[in-house]
Amino acid sequence: MQPNDYAALSEALTGWAAQADGVLGLVLVGSTADGARSPDAWSDHDFFVVAAPGTAEQLRASSAWLPSRGTRIVVHERDTEHGAWVVFDDGHLLEYAVFTPEELALARADAYRIAVDRIGGLEARLRHSLEPARCDARAAATRLHRALLVGGGRGARGERLAARRHLLDAGGALLELAAALPASGTDADALGPRDPHDPWRRAEAAQPAIAAELEAALARSDLDAAVAIADLAARVAGTAPWWPASLATAVRDRLAAGL
Repeated sequence: MQPNDYAALSEALTGWAAQADGVLGLVLVGSTADGARSPDAWSDHDFFVVAAPGTAEQLRASSAWLPSRGTRIVVHERDTEHGAWVVFDDGHLLEYAVFTPEELALARADAYRIAVDRIGGLEARLRHSLEPARCDARAAATRLHRALLVGGGRGARGERLAARRHLLDAGGALLELAAALPASGTDADALGPRDPHDPWRRAEAAQPAIAAELEAALARSDLDAAVAIADLAARVAGTAPWWPASLATAVRDRLAAGL
């Protein structure tokens, strides 16, 4: 989507929220907030609508209220209790959630901007949204090694697609651990904005050295890839007090024995 078209849709949503019956606020989320990260050609529209209880469910269930932009909606589908996604016939994606004021404690975002506040105090209600869930580092480390053991075994059998699924689980756990640790070395110098709720998002900017090694390992989807991820995880988190050293050694040795 071109920048002018993107901005026009954001403005249309803002204008709708400012006067629609039962609508109490509009919160633009992620790059739609147009703050530290401006939207680009691949950005979708992400936003929260704050609505009265009698209006909220209607907005979740229908796309009829969305501003007209001269293109046809080809899908509108509920995907969570509070949210839905929409695709227009030009491929533009829109993802939204509708919360009553009492449900705002459920909202999560990596960045947001309040575009409309008709009840007052939305900023105070949303401050929790940027807080990441607390990482259970030891649980993530054990989950990582279980995924490596299973994924490496699948790769050794030649089941590369099944291996990829488990290695991706291991990679996600590794990124969780990296985000929970103090930045150091190359990544400390190049640290960029993280998504506090999704460790995969913007990993290349937040942890460039780790992301580059992980990407190279995942490209292989085999037993060698599992060993490479095990070694990377040990370098990233192996000195932490919660690191499961015995498990890590057992898994790494088992994987290496198959090479």
